[in-house]
Amino acid sequence: MEAINDSTIVGYRTEQFIDNENVKAYFYPEIKLMHFVWLQNCVGEKYRYNFQQALDFAAKNDACYFISDIRKQGVVGPEDRKWFETVAIPGAIEQGLKRAAVIADGNIFKMYYLNMLLKVFTKMAVPFKLFNNTRLAINWLIAG
Repeated sequence: MEAINDSTIVGYRTEQFIDNENVKAYFYPEIKLMHFVWLQNCVGEKYRYNFQQALDFAAKNDACYFISDIRKQGVVGPEDRKWFETVAIPGAIEQGLKRAAVIADGNIFKMYYLNMLLKVFTKMAVPFKLFNNTRLAINWLIAG
């Protein structure tokens, strides 16, 4: 299950449901996994649009796991972070989110953001874990 070609995971059928300058998003129906790969930083409506697309997609598909590769995303500002915590996460849980993982590079600014997210996910009783490897993250998600 090693990630290749911008996150196509060997052995699983892939449906790409977002493809823009900021993010590519994939769905693996056999394992009910939504996978974001951020290509660059984006803020405000562009940032929120991608998550709204994911929520809309999840409402029509049986997705219960989410992984986000944020290594190229850049820093998420306070307004977008607050929106993510108060709108996107509760919306994802309402759509059936059971576990979430992030692939990150350890940037100090991203770590602050991720620690904030960990608190939110913990408060909402959704397992959340940080990885530096896509394969390990997927194994953890689908093992639970």
